[in-house]
Amino acid sequence: MVTRLDRQGLLTRDRPPLITSLIDEHVLRRDVGGPAVMREQIQHLVKLGSAFPRVRIQVVPTNAGAYAGLGGPFVIASSPEGEDLVYLAGQRHGQVIDRSDYVRQMVEVWESIRGEALSHGQSLDLMAEVAETWM
Repeated sequence: MVTRLDRQGLLTRDRPPLITSLIDEHVLRRDVGGPAVMREQIQHLVKLGSAFPRVRIQVVPTNAGAYAGLGGPFVIASSPEGEDLVYLAGQRHGQVIDRSDYVRQMVEVWESIRGEALSHGQSLDLMAEVAETWM
């Protein structure tokens, strides 16, 4: 928990990283931890997305149907030198891949998912609405 909170300090430094997150709407509506926890977490996401201009959150709405993001979670990270790598998250372990052909394919998947997502502003509005349903 402390490490996670420490990482949030990155958002307030002089040159914060650009963070773009894509979230499936089902994640906002699946009860994990109870209504109070869900409401607090979603409100926190709205706060982050509203307060920090380099934090962008986009929600893929349920009406998107089947889309490329259903293949599982992943992260694309870019170094200051411009080199990208992909982190694949698994239940028991993660894997970092820096092969350029694989990274290129995952960037295409990322862009496909973003094409299904709501805009940042629309996503913040949707998240605020969903948070209110967790009373």
